[in-house]
Amino acid sequence: AAGGGGGGGGEGGGGEGGVLWSEEEARLFVGDAGSLTAAHVDICPQLEFAHGLTGLKLLGVATREATPRLAALHAADYTQLDAAEAQAELLATRVPVDRPLDDAQRALLLDEAVTAVALEPGDLGVFDSGCLHFAANGLHWPVTGGMNAALYHGMLTRPLLAQLRAAARREAGGGDASGDEGDEDDAWAAGESLRPSDLLRELDAGGAG
Repeated sequence: AAGGGGGGGGEGGGGEGGVLWSEEEARLFVGDAGSLTAAHVDICPQLEFAHGLTGLKLLGVATREATPRLAALHAADYTQLDAAEAQAELLATRVPVDRPLDDAQRALLLDEAVTAVALEPGDLGVFDSGCLHFAANGLHWPVTGGMNAALYHGMLTRPLLAQLRAAARREAGGGDASGDEGDEDDAWAAGESLRPSDLLRELDAGGAG
């Protein structure tokens, strides 16, 4: 990934579904054909907009209701700081597009609670990043071949406030990515630049919370 979202700006969105906050800068994700993003749940949930630039990307997203079940089976636990975290990352399920799937990969891809789409150039995919999701670059490679690039831009709408507040409570108590309570570890070793508590403070300061 290149670029950074980091801070955002409040939009002052009114109404039940108004935009309360959005990233000031989009993040550019570039990967070779066959590169993968393991199943995971973002620590700071937001509405994620994925803009396809080049190549084809397989994007899979689970329902909110199924996320705790699927995260327990397939996602890395980013609340671990030691070697166990790196091992968990290696063991998290990935869904490749350039080789046969193993049992765990097939089970994740075919789970009835998972929606899988092909993000093509010019497409816009929108999903809740607080739900378990995964991606693979180079769908239909080598027919299309080469690099895959997509821009990601996050924003927060009023219906997601409850999720954000729950994420902030887990941050304070050390809960894991599936939403269960856990040890009081720093969950930000995974490179997250935005904490739920930071975003809530920004919203409260702007009167949007």
